[in-house]
Amino acid sequence: MTPLSLTPEQQKSFRGYQSAIANTRTPVENPTVAYFGTLGSYTEQAAIDFFGEDCRRVSHRLSEDVFKSITRQGADYGVLPIENSTTGSIAAVYDLLAKYNCYIVGETKVKIEHCLLGVPGSRLSDIREVYSHAQGFEQSGEFLAGYPDWKCLTYYNTAVAAEHVAKSANPAFAAIASRRAAAIHGLSILAEDINLSETNVTRFVIVASRMELCPDCNKISIAFHLPHVAGSLFQALSVFDANALNLCKIESRPIRDHNWEYLFFIDFIGNIDGTPLDAVMEEVISKTEGFHFLGIYKDN
Repeated sequence: MTPLSLTPEQQKSFRGYQSAIANTRTPVENPTVAYFGTLGSYTEQAAIDFFGEDCRRVSHRLSEDVFKSITRQGADYGVLPIENSTTGSIAAVYDLLAKYNCYIVGETKVKIEHCLLGVPGSRLSDIREVYSHAQGFEQSGEFLAGYPDWKCLTYYNTAVAAEHVAKSANPAFAAIASRRAAAIHGLSILAEDINLSETNVTRFVIVASRMELCPDCNKISIAFHLPHVAGSLFQALSVFDANALNLCKIESRPIRDHNWEYLFFIDFIGNIDGTPLDAVMEEVISKTEGFHFLGIYKDN
């Protein structure tokens, strides 16, 4: 293969990728896991599914606090939702991946089964206000359309909304959250399975301050932005076709203070070992301006 000519900035990106590979760690035993939300949230369920019921879990109100916990406060891993099969990508998490120097080391998927929860003894006819995360409302839009008089109030997490309703003890309040949240907070299920889709699934990523490698890792995540020239995105994406790699996700996010410029997030799958990956990454880097290697992990 003819050596590629990289600019100094591209060489720096390639060295950063190589350094991340060289400094991988083994998975942490008995880890402390930071997650977005609270007891009974779907994110806590994702943490349990990935690490086990007995893992030490630390809840955080904001997604950014999870990244701070990993990078500054000693947590070994963070768990965050990144996309939903019905409502699409969760933009804030992509933005935070770009901001913090962390890596994706795993993923897990949780089936979302929203329920309408009320205080014990309340009925559907009592409800006047409903609390949930914005995605909870969006994913339950068809059900909510049948109750146009209800006031929908956004909370930062479905389980926190359930907790609020429980503490209020108000029969006019309800929350859209999970069955587990109902059990934890002592709420009654007023309506079950109110999702728009019966196959509603959220994908969660496991993030860490250092990259990890395992023998069956086959999914790679990267991010880059491109020069403002015709065909630049086509040229970058053609690398994956030329190397028979399955491009399974592409997401673009605007770059702050750079109007109409975008950071592209790419997930791809391929049975490749370290040597071919070096060549692929070098070729991608040669066609981009600004490159971030986000991790290698097992496709779930």
